[in-house]
Amino acid sequence: MRISIVCPVHDTPPPLLAAAARSVLHDPSGAIRQFILVDDGSRREDTKRTLVEIAATDPRVTLIRAPRATGAVGPASARNLALAAAREDWVGFLDSDDTWLPGHPARLRGLLAAHPEAVWIGTRHRLVSADGASESARGLDDAGGHRLADNLLRFEAPALTRVLLSDFRLHLGASLVRRDLAKAAGGFGEGLFYYEDFLFLTKLSTLAPLHYLEADGYGWRRGGDGLTSDARRLDPSTLAMHARAARDPMLRHFRREIRWARYSATKELAMNNLLAGRRRPALALAIRGWLQDPRELAELLLFLRLWRRGVETDAAARYSGAERFVVRC
Repeated sequence: MRISIVCPVHDTPPPLLAAAARSVLHDPSGAIRQFILVDDGSRREDTKRTLVEIAATDPRVTLIRAPRATGAVGPASARNLALAAAREDWVGFLDSDDTWLPGHPARLRGLLAAHPEAVWIGTRHRLVSADGASESARGLDDAGGHRLADNLLRFEAPALTRVLLSDFRLHLGASLVRRDLAKAAGGFGEGLFYYEDFLFLTKLSTLAPLHYLEADGYGWRRGGDGLTSDARRLDPSTLAMHARAARDPMLRHFRREIRWARYSATKELAMNNLLAGRRRPALALAIRGWLQDPRELAELLLFLRLWRRGVETDAAARYSGAERFVVRC
């Protein structure tokens, strides 16, 4: 197994960027042969210096500068630039403020040695807080897969596609995919700044089965200065992925699931806007969600009660059980 790692970078704080690089370059297994850093219009001078330093210290590092006519091209386009530069047969993914967990490449090599037919591998991931504490995130339920070993499952479409559309159970960074399969999926949706990873993984699921290792392989850092805490995450434009998915011929058999996912994501966005004190956008999004499914009048009325009287934890969870996130407004 020879792996190229794809890592887009935009103004990542140098300590986090350096930790991300160490997590893949310190690889006793020898599997990681290329680490592709794509500088997506970073403005921070210390980030740009750190990128140059990382590239100068290891011959496996490929540093690409994304074209920047009007600002950052976004993580989807940056990852596509890296995919085009990938030399190895396997491609892995790393966000520039996250980490691969120790021993992860060796476990991947062991899996492939036992199952050479695998073309797409996934693992669980851990949620890492700003203070360094971490906990294992919920992964794929074993009820939907075929057990190959004590800690290994195989998932296939259409069941896998429905799971990925319904909930976030597989992080892009916890996925390893054959380079030719990633290209067959069309890469990442150009121009998308959010949920481009969801779309990519969902399309992959229509092409090949997933070999899923029940072990934590990736550390997903929550909060801080990344896109997950950017105020743009509260904007309705983050829902563009669902419209793109609905038009994608690879997902034409999953239109009902995509409609449900869009409705759920719209409610999540409405609730998070309300939690952030953005009352008018929150109300507009709640109405927009209801218009997608007018049968759900009770849910709209529940949101209106929260909007008028203040957010109550239990009622908020009944309206939307999706992730609560904190942004820098």
